[in-house]
Amino acid sequence: IAVPTYKAGPLPFRDGEQLTYEASWLGIRAASARVELNRNKKDPTAWRAEVWVETNKLVDVFFKMRDYVRERFSVDSLTPRDMYIRQSENKRFDEYTVTFDRGKDLVTAVKKNRHGSTTREFVGSTPLGILSGTMMALTQALNPGDRLAFDVVTGSNRYVFGFHVDGRERIRVPAGDFDALKITPTVIYMSDGKMRSEAREVTLWVTADKRHLPLRVQAAAFIGSVRADLVKIDGAGAAAEASRR
Repeated sequence: IAVPTYKAGPLPFRDGEQLTYEASWLGIRAASARVELNRNKKDPTAWRAEVWVETNKLVDVFFKMRDYVRERFSVDSLTPRDMYIRQSENKRFDEYTVTFDRGKDLVTAVKKNRHGSTTREFVGSTPLGILSGTMMALTQALNPGDRLAFDVVTGSNRYVFGFHVDGRERIRVPAGDFDALKITPTVIYMSDGKMRSEAREVTLWVTADKRHLPLRVQAAAFIGSVRADLVKIDGAGAAAEASRR
């Protein structure tokens, strides 16, 4: 699969910015997520992006999740350097350490859990990580009708995601009313074909300005759908009005 190479445009997030999301299922609040982006203190040429996701106390009774993702990538090019993923879901606990070697066109992912350690390698010159891939997508022009594709490595798989910009809509989230772009992501390829049956229909809305801040993500579930909405913006980007119309 030929995946285009993109140049990073204006970054959607600002240094020190924090975005908080709340997820609901069938109208019931189920989980929360926090996204932070900071200039790496030890290396000012790199961004440090982090995401925390956790279910609330009511959902914990049935399914307890405490997931965390951290990734470092270059300030100008968004080239990924390394990524750490911690998945704590019920009794399952997995840790992934992923390194990106552009000189060798090699991505190495090491998984550790109570069963031991396993290593997977992916060969490719331009794969992105979970957060650097999201950033790269959001920095593009994203005009209605555009189709894009991104090569992304997670802890255990490699994906090629397609993005189709469906058009513009006006939506309301807890953070306010926004002119938004509606985007439909699709999975074009995944290294583990067995997981294709787990793929769900997903729709994404981002602000229609140059920042392309994620406003809402909606995914099909076994029953109904799960929806995560932007609740607030803290830190350097607290003035959400800059993205409103």
